[in-house]
Amino acid sequence: MVHGKPRHPQSQGSVERLNCDVKDMLTAWLGDNDSTDWPMGLRFVQFQKNSSYHSGIKQSPYKALFGSEAKVGLRSNTLPTEILERMVSEEDLLAAYSVPSSEREATGHVEHQDVSEATGTMQPDTADPEDSELRVNQQNIEVQRKRAVDGQLSQAERMVKRSRLEHVAGNPGDNVTIPIPLVDRGKGDPRNIMGVIVDRNENDLYRVAVKAGILKGHYSRTQFDLCTNKLFNIEDMSRDVEVGLRQAVQSESRCGGQGYAKCNCAASGKQCQTNRCKCFKSGVKCNSRCHSSTTCPNKN
Repeated sequence: MVHGKPRHPQSQGSVERLNCDVKDMLTAWLGDNDSTDWPMGLRFVQFQKNSSYHSGIKQSPYKALFGSEAKVGLRSNTLPTEILERMVSEEDLLAAYSVPSSEREATGHVEHQDVSEATGTMQPDTADPEDSELRVNQQNIEVQRKRAVDGQLSQAERMVKRSRLEHVAGNPGDNVTIPIPLVDRGKGDPRNIMGVIVDRNENDLYRVAVKAGILKGHYSRTQFDLCTNKLFNIEDMSRDVEVGLRQAVQSESRCGGQGYAKCNCAASGKQCQTNRCKCFKSGVKCNSRCHSSTTCPNKN
């Protein structure tokens, strides 16, 4: 991301979604501009995200950080708004910059001082307009940042409320299904493993028991789903040992757990009926990866 720019506000768990949004926007920019210069496109994408309205903080990230909306074009310079509105050509812009503002302010200050000395009266020092504008801008920044904080707190409360409605708390004895990561299961294994809640602590973290034993570690409510029907009791599950999820999946798998077991035995004779055969030793049938379509005694 471009340094010196405010980052897009992120709530926990939204980093991956944000990265996908940036990739999609960058891909669209490269296509629209027929370019492969992605570092340059990243500048436009970052500015677009920083200046876009964010529903969580009720304003753009740029405004939350600097107190005003992002300015582009002539709006980003120091010329007064009244002068910008009267401009219609480049000559007007050059004329506006022909006399530096510092010289005009210095001239006005000298004339004011000469008039005061001539009349013999002392005029009170007026506040510097630039200092006054800086104070106003600082106040606006503080107001916008407070609004952003209030918006994020409100968004967090809505997320917690929605999470409590969607993820009802479980109790000991409830049946649950735990998703099995792709790397921990074979191609023929189910996508979930069934278990029973055996404990829930004060932090709403759960211990789950399966047929192979109690799963290691604690699970949060978002890591499993509650079953509508009660198919197993706590007594049906083993609670003597602790096992990892992959070990529990392998113990219930019909094809060896992570991936299929494969042997290199010849299909002739009775080689697939001894412990020299990996499939026979693992207690599974030979599959098409072993001997292709050739039959063997361990296939039937």
